Amino acid sequence: MAPARRLILFCALLAIAITPSRLLADVIYLKNGHNIIAKVLSEDTKQVVYESGGGEITIPRSLVDHIEKGAVPSDEAPPVQSSKRSIPASDLPLPSSNIEEPATGAESQVIAQNGVDQARLDALDREMLKSPTAENRHRLTQGYHEAAAFLTKQGNPEAAIDLYRHALKFSPDDLGLALGFSYLMIKQTHYNEAILTLLPAANEFPKSPDIPMLLGSAYYSLDNLDRAIEEWKRALSLQDSQLLREALAKAEKERDAGSSLEEIQSIHFLLRYDGSEAKGLGEKVLDTLESAFRDLQLDLDYSPRETIVVLLYSKDTFRDITRSPNWVGALNDGKIRVPVSGLSGVTPDLTRLLRHELTHSFVHLITLDRCPVWFNEGLAQIEEGASTARYGTQLARELASGQLPSYKELEGSFMNLPTDQVIPAYAKSLAGLEYLRETYGMAVIRQLLRNMAGNSDFSTLLQDLRLTYPTFETEVAAYIEKKYGS
Repeated sequence: MAPARRLILFCALLAIAITPSRLLADVIYLKNGHNIIAKVLSEDTKQVVYESGGGEITIPRSLVDHIEKGAVPSDEAPPVQSSKRSIPASDLPLPSSNIEEPATGAESQVIAQNGVDQARLDALDREMLKSPTAENRHRLTQGYHEAAAFLTKQGNPEAAIDLYRHALKFSPDDLGLALGFSYLMIKQTHYNEAILTLLPAANEFPKSPDIPMLLGSAYYSLDNLDRAIEEWKRALSLQDSQLLREALAKAEKERDAGSSLEEIQSIHFLLRYDGSEAKGLGEKVLDTLESAFRDLQLDLDYSPRETIVVLLYSKDTFRDITRSPNWVGALNDGKIRVPVSGLSGVTPDLTRLLRHELTHSFVHLITLDRCPVWFNEGLAQIEEGASTARYGTQLARELASGQLPSYKELEGSFMNLPTDQVIPAYAKSLAGLEYLRETYGMAVIRQLLRNMAGNSDFSTLLQDLRLTYPTFETEVAAYIEKKYGS
């Protein structure tokens, strides 16, 4: 980084640090018991507007219990939505949903000026109470669905869930509301409440394949494999789905493999493991996981509330269930899956691997599964204790020559990368996070993670650091060159 640029950046960061409006964050307490920690920009009797990801989000005032101004230091605040977050749903079969693609502008009846029009929602309520006709019920359900979709897209699914709950009081037998609500509940890890909503709907709409699909995904996430398999088979009998068939096959293999697994539990983890392959390992692994959990709480300023499932398999069983490439040493698809054989203690390598995979769980939850893969993998390596020193001058040469895929190209899964590009991709990911940590500090990394929940375009988040993807590439390459170049 050029001296002049570094001075400008330092001054900008200093200005942020000493500006009173950024020094303290507000706490918005919601009526559902959750809270949002962010800077409140404005509020009135109809709505509250707060800052998120460099933009503004508007929520109806009716969802808010009260607001405490300047309650916590902004650089120490937990993620914007301090409630349960989304365990990655990419591997769960879920029905197609437009919940994250809201209508806007002239197409929407309840979205105006980049916010939810609470007055219009109140009017829909009044019209329904005054005249509960089919037309008014339809207009209410459509309006609340649009509002919920908008809030979900803006990174506030918990507020969207509250809107669904409210709308279901007016129209409890509406299939669309039940599906939209349950879809969000599963993505937000509220599995039991999703099941309680879906079971009555299954009786009322026995020909809907979406209901047993969602029920199966909820049961699977709770590790109730028998019920998950039962529901997914019912969904397949109603409508064929390749994704569902693959999920069913995986669940059946997992159930068969799990029949011989021992099970123990700690405060934050449910561990299942093959005692014949890892004698006496269970308690030691739980101790290691709990220690890593505490470290991540401090580093990322976030604490998952749901139990995290960890499965220790034999190497053959791991490959059979995950179908992952040979270079994959463990997998986190919402459950942490680790191949172990012949271990009686927690080795340094296993400790690093567990810390790495647990970091992914934290990141998925904080960001609503919107974190670029390179950022996710880079941070996981930071947390496991890795350093770019292991790649040294070779990494410096490859970054300088532009031989490696760009960070933009590494936003997606690494699973399909050619084998010879895997190590360089991980090395470059680590370099990016190491640069961010040493240049800006962990507080900025935490803020980037929080902002991802409301903004899936990482290039716009870089603008808060006065960077673009191309300049970020240049800065990282210069950082590595300075450390290891010859």
